[in-house]
Amino acid sequence: MDMGAATGPHRKVFREEIRNAIREAIFSGELKPGDRIIETFWAKELGVSQGPVREAIRDLEAMGLVETVPFKGSRVRLMSEKDVQDNYSVRICLESKSIRDAINKLSDEEMDRLTTQLHTILSEMDQHAHHGDLRAFSDCDAVFHRTIIVATDNQVLLKLWEQCNMRNWFMFSALANAESLTQLQVGHQCIFEAICARNERKAVSMLEDHLTGLMEGFLKES
Repeated sequence: MDMGAATGPHRKVFREEIRNAIREAIFSGELKPGDRIIETFWAKELGVSQGPVREAIRDLEAMGLVETVPFKGSRVRLMSEKDVQDNYSVRICLESKSIRDAINKLSDEEMDRLTTQLHTILSEMDQHAHHGDLRAFSDCDAVFHRTIIVATDNQVLLKLWEQCNMRNWFMFSALANAESLTQLQVGHQCIFEAICARNERKAVSMLEDHLTGLMEGFLKES
């Protein structure tokens, strides 16, 4: 069956699958910043027509992972220093709000549920850090921050964060290495403890230090 010939809901599923396949190639390093994304290659690779591939590329462009250069086609986005700084500054604002809202608005029962979830994620991250599993650690890192936002039940904030986090996911992957995972984990633990204590000032400060450190490290390595 030609996936590109499908219509309605089926076409959407195929478009998402294509987008995810290309995104995975970016996150894994198979496609590096500046590499061209060739529609014909991906159409042949995935057994689809070029139409849904083109749509998937547009989705990735909206996420900030891909850019289209006139007369040259689409490529994995090259991040300037300003792009990195802008991205992290927005993410800090979004996550700071989520932490403030969680600490100030969640009931005791809701806070218990959140901290239980975060504790489970941290335990998984400890294991991945111990084994030097960067990819699994990175996945848990995203889940940790997302869980706090989900707890606030702010869908607009979640949507903005997901778009922002998508842009710096592969930056994080390029920065981190097995030796740095334990240090990164300390930052998450500090944020967690401050949230448990409902210490808004400390939690926000720990978050800002954590994300600023990632940003500065990436800029230093780039």
